[in-house]
Amino acid sequence: MSYYPAFLDLRGRPCLVVGGGAVAYAKIVGLLRAGATVTVVAPTVGEAIEALAARGEVRIFPRPYASEDMRGFGLVIAATNQPEVNRRIASDAQSANALVNVVDAPELSRFIAPAVLERGDLQVAVSTCGVSPAFAVFVRDCVADVIGPEFATALAILGRVRERLRSRSMEDRRRIQRAIAEGGLAERIRQRDRAGIEGLLCAALGERTTLLDLGLEL
Repeated sequence: MSYYPAFLDLRGRPCLVVGGGAVAYAKIVGLLRAGATVTVVAPTVGEAIEALAARGEVRIFPRPYASEDMRGFGLVIAATNQPEVNRRIASDAQSANALVNVVDAPELSRFIAPAVLERGDLQVAVSTCGVSPAFAVFVRDCVADVIGPEFATALAILGRVRERLRSRSMEDRRRIQRAIAEGGLAERIRQRDRAGIEGLLCAALGERTTLLDLGLEL
């Protein structure tokens, strides 16, 4: 089975997580980082989820899942250790036309969560289409050895450059940003080669440009 890869804007979106264990907590943390409004339904929850609730970051309904819990949610995660409950959640989500992820059961899911490497605003997602999530994590960790924290700084620089190029044509913007990226920007950052970075910027932009001009520091 092939999936359509996408990044969802969940800011302010109500999301439901059914389950109160460590797996549910990991899913909750990811949703909160994306700006979602999270509701948790579970008879019992772990201390980490209780702490989130105490800080007002999630809302908890301490009881078993009921089909009525599906109302009002466009995205649902089933993270219980009861296969029959997970199947009912998936069925209810299907009826409600909601996106649902059933942990460790891609055949019941409308979407699957990739293994994600984050470097600042840079996100690299790895998926095996549900065949082997463990292998996706392994590949992500391999990628992490190549894409280090310098890539976050490189992206920040390119973001500021993009702002300066708003009056240029789309073709020019892409050409210039690609020239900077392919000119060894990340490696120069890793080496803390300020002169090399600024020389690269000047050559691509055709004008004297410093990191200070972009409001950035190494």
